Amino acid sequence: MNEPMERGSDLLPLRRMAARLGVPSKWLREQAEAGDVPGLLAGNRWLFRPDVVTPIVAAMAAPSLESKGGAE
Repeated sequence: MNEPMERGSDLLPLRRMAARLGVPSKWLREQAEAGDVPGLLAGNRWLFRPDVVTPIVAAMAAPSLESKGGAE
């Protein structure tokens, strides 16, 4: 029997995930290809779990914010 997916575990395609994160889709694809951001390559499409990727990308941005003196 198929169980429903947990809330927040839906997969988003590359462009939608990049838009949600506010980053260029090219950057997100490069990070996924390098293994820095987890994603699933299904055929020629990258898919991402927002509940996993969002905090990782936020942590990646945190050092650059700190070097600029924090958020203004």
